Amino acid sequence: MRYSKRLELFEKIRGQYTGFLTATLWKLTGDSDLFAEAFQYALLAIWMNLEKLNGPQAGAYIYRIALSANSKSWRNRAGKNGQLPNAVIAKSPTGDAIDEETLILVRKEIAKLPEQQSQAIVMRYIEQNDYQSIAGKLNCTEDTARSHVSKALNTLRNNLASMNESES
Repeated sequence: MRYSKRLELFEKIRGQYTGFLTATLWKLTGDSDLFAEAFQYALLAIWMNLEKLNGPQAGAYIYRIALSANSKSWRNRAGKNGQLPNAVIAKSPTGDAIDEETLILVRKEIAKLPEQQSQAIVMRYIEQNDYQSIAGKLNCTEDTARSHVSKALNTLRNNLASMNESES
């Protein structure tokens, strides 16, 4: 595809999905720095995958791009050892009164999950999607979506419980 045609298509897709991408990434990150980083990753992924975004499944594909961009920005923030810097303070995107330390810990653990599991748990419990919707967005069966959520929950429960026991 010629560069001018590619640029034209990118601008069309960006214009069409910017609101959706912005809302989704803000719900996922809840932090302006993480949001900015994830948004840049998402735009880059859109540019690199323009050919795939010209069909009827573009919205689902862009949603998956947003989830991947969020995961990547959290992994970058946490670093290779999984430790968040002390200066990082996450705020609840819903404005709920949640212990900030707990919120940071849970987000860090979600970022450590395999990509499909982290995407599924975010879609199920943060975005309140049903399993049919999750399956469509992850391009898998409904049973597989349930499995991703179940495995993610079990891993999170075990990891958070073991951290709690080690602190006691």
